[in-house]
Parts: sequence; C-alpha cells; structure tokens
Amino acid sequence: MKYRILLSVLLFLNIHIIVAQPLTLNWQSCYGTSGNDVVMDIVSTGDGYIFAGNISTYKLLLVKTDLEGNFVWEKQYWGSDFGEGAFRIFPADVGNYFVVATALSSDGDVTFDPYPGSNNCWILKIDGEGNKIWDKIFGGNCNDKGFTGAFCSDTSVISFGHSCSTDGDISVNYGSWDGWMVKVDKEGNKVWDFSIGHSSLDMASSINETSDNGFLASIVATDGMGGNIECDNFDPIMQFVEAVLLKLDENANLQWQRCYGGSRHDAIKDIVETEDGYLLACSTNSSDGDVSGAGFHIGYDNGGNITSDIWLVKTDFEGNIVWSNCYGGYYNESPSRVFRTGDGGYIVFGSTLSNDGDVSGNHNEAGWYRDIWVIKVNNIGELQWQQCIGGAGNEDIAKAVLQLEGGKYVFSATLNSNNTGDINCITDPNSWSVWLVEVTDTTVGLPEQNRKQSIISCFPNPA
Repeated sequence: MKYRILLSVLLFLNIHIIVAQPLTLNWQSCYGTSGNDVVMDIVSTGDGYIFAGNISTYKLLLVKTDLEGNFVWEKQYWGSDFGEGAFRIFPADVGNYFVVATALSSDGDVTFDPYPGSNNCWILKIDGEGNKIWDKIFGGNCNDKGFTGAFCSDTSVISFGHSCSTDGDISVNYGSWDGWMVKVDKEGNKVWDFSIGHSSLDMASSINETSDNGFLASIVATDGMGGNIECDNFDPIMQFVEAVLLKLDENANLQWQRCYGGSRHDAIKDIVETEDGYLLACSTNSSDGDVSGAGFHIGYDNGGNITSDIWLVKTDFEGNIVWSNCYGGYYNESPSRVFRTGDGGYIVFGSTLSNDGDVSGNHNEAGWYRDIWVIKVNNIGELQWQQCIGGAGNEDIAKAVLQLEGGKYVFSATLNSNNTGDINCITDPNSWSVWLVEVTDTTVGLPEQNRKQSIISCFPNPA
C-alpha cells in the first residue's frame, strides 16, 4: 500500500528525473596575449600551477598561477626566426622545472645552436619564477623536434620527438623520419639517445617511465623496411599507420615491442601503469585486427573520411592484450590523458565532435566543433559515465591535465569559445586563448551501480 501511495504522489507531482553532471567546475580562469595562445602541458608547483605552450607557434609561453587560477607571472622565450614552442613541462630538482620544447632560432633566448637553419629539440631548465637557468639544443642538421617527454626518477628528463638527421646528437637514423629520444641530466648533459624507425615515416607519440626505471615509448609508423620496427599489420596500399609500443630498460636497450591496431590509423596517445600491466589510451580508425569486437563506432567526417574512436587497450607487462574497448560516436574522438582512479578504474580526458553513441551533451552541432570529453570506465573497461565540457566553439586539450587528491583535476585547454556553455570568461573570439579549470568528480566514493551517469535528482513540475 505504501508503494502505491508513493507512486500516486509522484504521478501527481509530475516528477522530472534529471541526471547531475559527474564533474563539477570549481573555478576557472582565461588567459590571452595579442596572438593565438596554445597550451600543451601543466605542472603543479605546490603553491599553484605553471602551464606551458606557445604564442602563434613562434614564441614559447610560460604562465604561473596560484591555486585558484589567478595570474602570478608570464614568461616568453624566442629568437629571431620565430619558431619556438613548449610541449611538456616537468618538475626537476627542488623548485626548478624542465621544459621540453622545439626551437628554430639560433639567437635571442636560444643560447647556442650548433645546428643553425633547422628545427631542433630545445630543453630549458627554469626556476620557480620562470627564469632560465640553462638551455640546450639537441639534434642535427635536418629537422629534429621534441614533441613529448618524460621526467625520470633520477631527476633527468627525456625529450621524445622525431628526427631526419644523420649527424650531430643522433647516433642512428633508419631512413626518412624516425622517432628519436634523448635523455639529458639535470645539468643539461646528454646521457644517451635512441632512435625508433625504419625506411618510412615514423613519428613519436608518447613516452612514460616504468616502475623498473625503464621506459614505454610509442610511435606511429607507416610501412617500411629495415630498422628496429617489426609489424605485420601494415596496409602497403593505403599506407595507414600502426601503433608501435617499445619497452626499453633504463639504458635504452630494447626489451620487447608490440604493434597494435587494424588496417587503418591507430596511435597510442597516453599510457598508465597498473599493478598487472599497462592501460594504453589510443585513437583508432580501424574496425578490424586488434580492434575487432571492441565496439568501434563507424562514422565519416564532413570530407567523407572514416572517423576515429577512443580505444582503451589493457595489456599485461609483456604488452599482450587482455581486453580492449572503443568509445565514441559518429564523428571523431581522441584521448589526451588517462589516469588510474581510487576504485581501480580509469578516467580519460580527450575530445569529441560527436553527440550520439557514447557521447551526449556536446555544446555544438555534431561534426563541426570539438568539446572536451571525459569518460570514466571500471577496471574491465565498462563505461560508467561521460561528460562533455566546453562552449560554442573548439576546446582542445593536450597533455595539460593534473590529477589531484579528493577526486579533483586541473586542466588547461586551448579555446576559441567566448562566455558560452561551461565557459564563464570573456576571450577574443577571433583568436585562441587558454582556459584553466579545476573540476571535482562527484562520483568518488559512490558504489559502482550508482555511478551510471552519476547522481539522480528529482523536482516537481512546477517547482
């Protein structure tokens, strides 16, 4: 009888059930110069954050904020050729930071360039005020760029990018463009370098230090011969790329390699180590090969090209696949960062153009503008919740995400949205600006069965 009475009351009140967003925005700030500002990475300083990127692809940009996103200082580094930009920033020894960057100039803030006239890997060490302690150029007389990197437990740093050089700091080149990494100690001295490639085009994708002080490095590779890549899934006609994962020891000796994907484009964007292996956050355009049965969402972009999904791949410590799942909709999705969560699951920060399939709540017409897309999965890859964050324009998130305590995250994105949707600040709609945000996962601590789209709220109509 009590249940019947309650049901009658609910029907009378015309109760509306709504789904609360799993992530709540705690604070946000926007920053911009007179150019197009692009953020690539962020680091915690204890009393705030430093984000790193570039201004219109020609000046390296560093901005320090306090713990609530308020501006503290800004530094710019560049030379007369205007080809400088930061890609990663890491803590170094106490109070100092490494910046992994690329430089084209041979003057200005570039102290010494032994390979003028070409792009080179540029590593800077700065203090807590953004002042340069030292900077070093690494590379050769072709083009060499540091696109990503890793901080090492011995307080050194690795820059990982690509190279076509056969001289200078490059010990070996396998032909065309290779993935190339260089390890540098805290004084800026080269420790070792390592090339990944073969006769065709091979580009750096991600690198992480592992618990045994070795490294997991990934590249995207096209069909080629020779070198140190061994894949059998290349499509020699379409020339799509394969995701290649290599395990190195602490001295860059190759221990094993694995190739993942299908007959189209596959790339590993980020990696997190688990107690029994690794979780690879990938993008894929394939629906065959290793992606078969993973639930790929077939779709086509406005130019008729097959679109991509986020593809999570769980492996053991030898790189063997345990499970994999695809997440997305009709248009393009791609991951940027992945983190372990306290319940043994994973949270992924990336981007989406879709508003169907696994995706809902996009702030734009599907297929035209990107939202930040956050997904939470359990330890076997089952989707628990998803959320789109953004406004009426593009929001791009690179490596600039930090996992804090208590289910909090800080991320920095590049945007051209202006005071719409989740964006509560004024930016120049004709240029790109930087958006700094802190969010809290409100589902932390909830039983798993209650995490499906998070918290349910009720209100009568009229309220």
